[in-house]
Amino acid sequence: MKFKQHLIFILIISILLIGSNAHSANLQKPQSTEIYSYSGDNQTQTTGKVLENPIRVLVTDKNGNPLKGHEVIFSIITYPKNSHGYRLDKTHVCTDSAGIAINYFQVGDKEGVYEILVSSNEDCDSNNLVYEVQGRKKSWVLFLIFGLLGGLALFLYGMEILSKGMQAAAGNKMRNIISRFTQNRFLALIAGIIITILVQSSSATSVMLVGFVEAGLMSFAQTLGMLLGAGIGTTITAQLIALKITDYSLLFIALGFGFIIFSKKVKLNNIGKAILGFGLLFFGMYIMSESMYPLRSYQGFLDLLVKLENPVVGILVGFAFTALIQSSAAFIGIMITIASQGFLSIEACIPLILGTNLGTGMTAILASLNSGREAKRVAFAHSFFKLIGILIFVWWIPEFAELVKSISPKATATGSEFEIMSQTVPRQIANAHTVFSIGLAILILPLLTFFSKLITKIIPDKAKPSPYKLKYINSAVSSSPAISLSLAKKETERMSLKVKKLVGLGLKPFLERDQNCLEKWQKLENESDFLKENISKYLVSVSSENSDEQQLNEAFQIMYVVKELEMISDIINTNIRHQAVKWLAGDSDFSEEGKNELLIIQEKSLKQISRSMEVFNDVNLEKAEHVKQKFKKYANMAEEFEKHHYERLIGNNEKTQQSTEIHLELLGLFNAISRHATNISRILLNWNGEK
Repeated sequence: MKFKQHLIFILIISILLIGSNAHSANLQKPQSTEIYSYSGDNQTQTTGKVLENPIRVLVTDKNGNPLKGHEVIFSIITYPKNSHGYRLDKTHVCTDSAGIAINYFQVGDKEGVYEILVSSNEDCDSNNLVYEVQGRKKSWVLFLIFGLLGGLALFLYGMEILSKGMQAAAGNKMRNIISRFTQNRFLALIAGIIITILVQSSSATSVMLVGFVEAGLMSFAQTLGMLLGAGIGTTITAQLIALKITDYSLLFIALGFGFIIFSKKVKLNNIGKAILGFGLLFFGMYIMSESMYPLRSYQGFLDLLVKLENPVVGILVGFAFTALIQSSAAFIGIMITIASQGFLSIEACIPLILGTNLGTGMTAILASLNSGREAKRVAFAHSFFKLIGILIFVWWIPEFAELVKSISPKATATGSEFEIMSQTVPRQIANAHTVFSIGLAILILPLLTFFSKLITKIIPDKAKPSPYKLKYINSAVSSSPAISLSLAKKETERMSLKVKKLVGLGLKPFLERDQNCLEKWQKLENESDFLKENISKYLVSVSSENSDEQQLNEAFQIMYVVKELEMISDIINTNIRHQAVKWLAGDSDFSEEGKNELLIIQEKSLKQISRSMEVFNDVNLEKAEHVKQKFKKYANMAEEFEKHHYERLIGNNEKTQQSTEIHLELLGLFNAISRHATNISRILLNWNGEK
């Protein structure tokens, strides 16, 4: 009897154990490819509001089959201190036919972490789950904007300091690299890479090339290889940004600051600036990354990112942002920052990369607006090459993405899709940028000669219109030689007025220290050169028609006069300009006697020009002889003034000693102006039989 009782007891225990094992529950956080944060875990919500996604729990048996009607308990185990108003919609929830229990949670009135424990009410041996919710302030959008703007400012400022520090540390190496390597297209490619690494900006390199071409240091054809190299060089910056060394950004800032403060050597100081900029760049990235974290659960932002996978939208966005901040490396850095939060796929990034490559050409285009045709070709070539690359790569985005994924590191740990993307996409962005630039260089480099000719045809040489005009001469109107000579004389007289004005300003930089006067000199001489050239061309043209010997002689006399007038303007804007530059750089002064002497000799040279032009207009030989006699008198006067100057030197006049070299030069040069003015009268005497 006892044996039967023991047997029945054992059978009952076995049945209970088997039944218990058959219904053992397993709690899981369900996932969905269509809904982000489907389980409801790791959500961020504004204080006082209900979570956008409910908390979902999947309950299965030991075989993975969903358990329907299984009761689950929800309880709040952690909340911010002094928080009120947090609550669960229910504490006990039964699973539906899919084995999922759904509950809603309202965040309290304090920001911080809220944790919810989920356990089975039917199986005490089942596992428990903890769900975490981040409560954020109601002003979170404002602080997000502050963080983004502040982080972006630090990022861009860091790039600027890094670029300037690298350029200063490089010194004259850039000029040496350019002069040595630009003769060969392959060496020019290498030079472009090196220069861009030194200046940390392909835009800066292209602007530099525009300047070199405008200054005549390089030809347009020589820049093409360097432009391709600049595209590759700027990808190095993206590779550095993708290294994810934001944790060490403050160390770089401290190190760079130490170099700047404690180093007395200029080169080490510049290196310190580069290191400081490098640190600020990554610290700015860190701030932007932290500011964007709440966007992980903001569905509107996630929907916007999905639209970037449209190639047209992505290219336009990349182009616009890069043109706005004028740095492809900066925009790539921003993309990497966003991707480090798991927001972007490489498929969405590739159109952005294509757009940013086109946008970087806007800086060079802006720099070339007021430049010559050669410089405009450089800027156009930069954007033209990028456009060719975009038109090729845009049709192969899926294949391009697979290629980039195959050469990029894989995720080191499993997790959500966001976590995997945050690990892999930043490096994929940098690699895609590099592959695009290298691929473009391989395609374009063998065809540089062809593209050079093509771009020259697209932007042909164009004669720059002169700002100066002829007042009396009109080459399109044919008239008799006599009338033509009369018009030429009128234009020559107008030229003499420009030259007189130039001579009248000849002492202004010395007596008034007016540096702006040098610019006026240049404009007046340019106009004098224009008049001389066009008057001479016109005279040659009219003389080739039916002209007699007298008219030919008169044409020659006019040409001789404009030549002498031009030589006078050259004396002011070349010889006297040279002395003026030295004078303005120092602090010397003339003695009062010296000033008066210079003013007198200047006045005499102006009178001599006026007298000679009267002779020229009236063909008065008696006046011409008078002009010759006046020149002798003025030459003697100049000698007398030199003697007075030496007397002041002997008398230890301090101002005379300081200004002696320039004073004597000016006396001689104004005397030379009188001589050229006198030649105008002398030619009339010679051609009329006078000696």
